[in-house]
Amino acid sequence: MKLLKFLAMIFNIFRKKRDKKSKNGTPKEPLLSTSREEFEGTLEVKEGKLPEDIHGVFHVSFPVGSVNSGGLPFPKKKANGEDNPEYGSPIMNGDGFVIQLDFNPNPNPKVKTKLMKTPCYYADEATKEGTKHHGLMGFHNMGITRMSMVLGGRNQLNTATQPIKFKNQINGSLLATYDVGRPYVLDPKTLELVTPVGRAREWMTAQPPMVPWPFGLIQTSAHPAFDPITQELFTVNYSKNKGSYTHLEQSLHHLKHNRHLFKSKLEALANELVDHEDTEQVKSRVNQFFHHLNDHVGGKKHDPEEPKGDVFMNLLLWKGEGALTSWTLSDQDGSKLAIYECMHQMGLTEDYIILTDCSFKFAMDMLFDNPFPESKIIERLIRRLATVKMEPFTTTYIIKRRELKPQGGFAIAYRLDLPIPLETIHYSCNYANPNGVITLVGIHNAATCIAEWVRTFDIRALDKRPVDPDYYSLFAVGSMDISRIGKWKIDAEKLTLLTDQSQVYGDAGKYNEENLGPNTWAISLYGYRGILSADEPVREIKQLWYLSDGTTKNLLTQFIYNLYKDYKHREIDLELIKKLTEKELPFGMTRLNVETMQPEEYFQFDRNVFPRGVHFIPRKTPRPTLDPELDGYLVCPVQVGNSPVNPTAYRSEFWIFDAQTIAKGPICKLSHPKIKFAFTLHTSWIPEAQPSDQKFIIPVRSDYDEVLKNLELGVDRKMLEEFFETHVYPHFN
Repeated sequence: MKLLKFLAMIFNIFRKKRDKKSKNGTPKEPLLSTSREEFEGTLEVKEGKLPEDIHGVFHVSFPVGSVNSGGLPFPKKKANGEDNPEYGSPIMNGDGFVIQLDFNPNPNPKVKTKLMKTPCYYADEATKEGTKHHGLMGFHNMGITRMSMVLGGRNQLNTATQPIKFKNQINGSLLATYDVGRPYVLDPKTLELVTPVGRAREWMTAQPPMVPWPFGLIQTSAHPAFDPITQELFTVNYSKNKGSYTHLEQSLHHLKHNRHLFKSKLEALANELVDHEDTEQVKSRVNQFFHHLNDHVGGKKHDPEEPKGDVFMNLLLWKGEGALTSWTLSDQDGSKLAIYECMHQMGLTEDYIILTDCSFKFAMDMLFDNPFPESKIIERLIRRLATVKMEPFTTTYIIKRRELKPQGGFAIAYRLDLPIPLETIHYSCNYANPNGVITLVGIHNAATCIAEWVRTFDIRALDKRPVDPDYYSLFAVGSMDISRIGKWKIDAEKLTLLTDQSQVYGDAGKYNEENLGPNTWAISLYGYRGILSADEPVREIKQLWYLSDGTTKNLLTQFIYNLYKDYKHREIDLELIKKLTEKELPFGMTRLNVETMQPEEYFQFDRNVFPRGVHFIPRKTPRPTLDPELDGYLVCPVQVGNSPVNPTAYRSEFWIFDAQTIAKGPICKLSHPKIKFAFTLHTSWIPEAQPSDQKFIIPVRSDYDEVLKNLELGVDRKMLEEFFETHVYPHFN
């Protein structure tokens, strides 16, 4: 038997070497190749010249796989040759990583990288594959999040950094954020985590009360709102409706006590039903299975009378020290806010806070996507039943800041008379709200959900062929219509959406020509002068640069096509969608004049060149002849294929554009041999990387000692205390 295993390992080694060859014999590199190596160094100018007046410090955040994977992509096999259950996990499920570019030592800019090492990161390290604790305590990728049946959910801090500067601070700090975890203050000089925002006990967890996890699931916003004028940070802490938690509670119970029996029973059901034509019958059978899970699985029974908790929605305020101030929110009718999708983004003006139900299913129904990640048949069944379309609108709430009592308590989040009539993931607001009128600039990703990812069993919508494995784990954002950008006027006092004063821009571009021109195919990220500034608010957004990701055959799966073929707000008919997806429209960057809502400049990237973000950096010395909104540079993380047709390797570069003339192309390209990314998320910029002067710090030991002390329901508290003492606390002073 040992000999057979040895021979299998040798075969796998040679097979991997063979698979890494392209058609012409050149070593091939995966599209998602990403490094998690921490280092410091000096950037190299690969092309062009670094502008003498570029300055400040740029950051970009992104996920880099798990403690087991060693980066991205998630490998198909473990080191011992066994199938890897992490293979095909969504790219969004990964440890947070920050790259910092410091332009202040011009012309020799520095680069630094850092993993976001939260307490749960060290718990994950101590229970990873191959350790004695991996068994029940180990963390596993379960859909879009990473969970342990004993320890809870990972706070991966992989989404964004945000500058903050509280009263009596000179340097300020960064904030590292994630949709499902407390934000952390980050030192701009060292990129080390300084303190969580609020003690663990100040946050309510989204999992059922019967689940005694030290790392509870905290649902919040990946884009909290910081006011540079009042120097206050606002965020949210919420849960979705828990009426459906009975199935979740039972599942967690049997995963912990009767895992193998649970898996075998569910796999048998999945094999019977996954391809059944009658979806209603499939739903009925699966619901019946989970409703009577105690009878189906056997073993130690789950007590259905255990407390279930309730839906909650809290607005939180932090001023950089002391306890969080919390307001429990209801709408103007006295009803609790019902969040159906998530609160990925928040907005803020001088007089109002804006809350929205964002079109990103980063919530409990997606978090627990597959309790058995190693079983693709179960994953197929769950996706068939659990995946729903994004709501084709955005429910919006307004909080009047003047009504917030300083001591906290209750507050009203006023629901607008009409929702914004398109789905929204990201948006920004003018800080100024003259006469109580809010201007909200929204990115509307039509017929899209970035919580969906390409699975290992997906087929392409165009030709029904299997998706290229290079694309496994990526967001399944094949274009099912053009995106839009909306400038929405809201009367915050009358609670009305002023549709007659609002404007929407969307354009399919010149898709029959080589140069597509300004278009809104698959808008990803955007930037403008002053975005996320901790020093000065943007009273009016006048110029905005956004990235469009075109069309990609391998990202338009049959599943996504079927999900959105009847999209309510369709602009492009399905036959043209197919034709342009076959053509594979290129990536581009467009400057939009927000005052006129018309594009004014465009740059098209070459084939197999993928811009992954865009951020505005003001010139160190302003040019009085230039409009301030154009007086600066744009920095883009860019993944560059080495061939326009069949790339076998990719370079990770940072391209710099002159903001007023992007059509001329990048004026400088920077790189470092150790930087390797495939997909990045949000960016930020600060004038200098000075040490954080955050004085109020919550010690990790006292924070989690309190959590462990209050865990109930039969927890082996002594075991957990010893685990934290050995594997978590030593990493924190």
